Amino acid sequence: MEDLEALLSKVAEACFTVEQVEKVGFAVRIVNDDAIRQLNREMRDIDRPTDVLSFPTVRFPAGKTARDCPKRLKREYDPYCGYIYLGDCVLNLDRARQQAEEYGHSVARELGYLTAHSAFHLMGYDHMNEEEKSVMRSMEEKAMQSVGLTREAEISYDLLFELACEAMEKAYSPYSGFKVGACILTEDGRTFKGCNYENASYGATICAERCASSCAIIEGARKFKAIAVVGSTADAWPCGICRQVLREFSDLDMPVIVGTYKKSYTVKTLGELLPNSLSPEDLGVTI
Repeated sequence: MEDLEALLSKVAEACFTVEQVEKVGFAVRIVNDDAIRQLNREMRDIDRPTDVLSFPTVRFPAGKTARDCPKRLKREYDPYCGYIYLGDCVLNLDRARQQAEEYGHSVARELGYLTAHSAFHLMGYDHMNEEEKSVMRSMEEKAMQSVGLTREAEISYDLLFELACEAMEKAYSPYSGFKVGACILTEDGRTFKGCNYENASYGATICAERCASSCAIIEGARKFKAIAVVGSTADAWPCGICRQVLREFSDLDMPVIVGTYKKSYTVKTLGELLPNSLSPEDLGVTI
């Protein structure tokens, strides 16, 4: 149970990061079919079990979420907890086991997803229509992918490209004015973002791809499965050094997704960008 608690805490923190809010939290209770059915009946007048229930303490204006309402959030600060109390999340372990089997993934992953789903409900998201559902689902995917809990089938070029666009917004490029963002997908399903940051001594500038690679390496990742790279005003194809850095941790068939901010992108393999490359295997090293 301690491992599960750590996982759900990690998922919740990922949701807060995606929403761009700090010093917030919520309570999680894990129950069975009977208990959640009773809660559903008492609180919502629905006499059947469900997979998750959310009980928010903060009421956000229509069309607004937690990130839009910092003053409203501050009013919910709980000195006993030491954070802004968003509400309560109730998870149904029986239903999580059933759905995990149906979807072909672990119970931990299912509980992680249900926690993310509840977290965004507590931060003002809903899915009463298709537009709301799409927005909420996108937020859930970003949070889940950042902690490596997204199913491979759900990982798309579009999502990696969107994450690279987000990274680009953080770039530091006062000299060239050309911002670049990157997002790496690792073999275990995690994503790592990076941006370019320039230096008065131009040679000390770091490219977005190497920034993202460093973030992945420090977290123990050793195998990259895909990378998206975004330029602010034009496509930002990796430089020679970045291509070689990527080769150290990637197969030649790794997709390299390159495009311009909020526009279209092109996909090539690393092998197309770096033919006849030098790899660790060429030197007798297995990564």
